[in-house]
Amino acid sequence: MTDGYQERISTLLKEKNITNNELAEAIGKGKATIGRYLTKGPTRTYPSIEDLSLIAEYFKVQAHWLCFGVGDKHTDAEDITHAANQSAVTVAVYNRTEVNALLSGDTPPSVGSIPVPPEYKECFGVMYPVTGSVSYKWDCIALVNPNKAWVNDDIVLARLPGNPYPDFFTLVKVGTIIHVWYGDDTTKNAIHQVSDNDIDVLGVVRWGTWEKRI
Repeated sequence: MTDGYQERISTLLKEKNITNNELAEAIGKGKATIGRYLTKGPTRTYPSIEDLSLIAEYFKVQAHWLCFGVGDKHTDAEDITHAANQSAVTVAVYNRTEVNALLSGDTPPSVGSIPVPPEYKECFGVMYPVTGSVSYKWDCIALVNPNKAWVNDDIVLARLPGNPYPDFFTLVKVGTIIHVWYGDDTTKNAIHQVSDNDIDVLGVVRWGTWEKRI
């Protein structure tokens, strides 16, 4: 069991606007017990697999995701097993704010993992921002290949001048100038024009998957 279960439980509590006390009552534990499950201090205690399964059942998410970060909230265990039997591999998924640490060789906390075809084993997953009504029901995970050179019209994960954290952009190079669009929307004017030295491309988006929210 990975320590990431703490972040996953905390995220579920915030998403559903559930208090520690309400969760404790739902699984037959005391409020203080839930607090000890979630703390990283000296009073921390570790929940049993049975308790985590009860928490998963309460939030209507998959236990293998809550306990181990395998798959996503709603991927059936049978689907995970089938993917493994088809030689699939799993890659970790991170928030954009953790990518700098990841590429620096650190081991930042992930938000989970997803099974992917073997050709994407060199990639890592990053939460892709979605807007509008779709964002209330779905999260998008982009697979980023840090070893792939980008070409025109690729969506990339990159850092622009003055922004310490990376974001997703579509790039088109004309001559020595790189035209930059935010995300995948190229219907409007480019938001930036930069040179090769002004943009730090961290990887190319090669594939993505959608995860349904609770």
